[in-house]
Amino acid sequence: MYQLLDFRNLISVISYQLSVISYQLSVISYQESGVRRLLLFILATLPLPHSPTSPLPHFPTSPLPHFPTSQPLTPNPLFLLLNCFLNHKKI
Repeated sequence: MYQLLDFRNLISVISYQLSVISYQLSVISYQESGVRRLLLFILATLPLPHSPTSPLPHFPTSPLPHFPTSQPLTPNPLFLLLNCFLNHKKI
């Protein structure tokens, strides 16, 4: 069942596009009956690499190489942005 949102109590809207990973994160914060709620949208900004008439790509038969242990992993910018928003930090 869908619920119609009343945006008269809209608190804030954050929309941030990361072209490097081709995703867009939108965070909508609104207040309903005194309760603050968040809506998160994570959308792909580029079309999928395959056309509808072609078969879906298969998983590789060989395992993917692991990251070297000496190389630190880069945090995902979408999660960093969401963390800043939820903790009320300035970006």
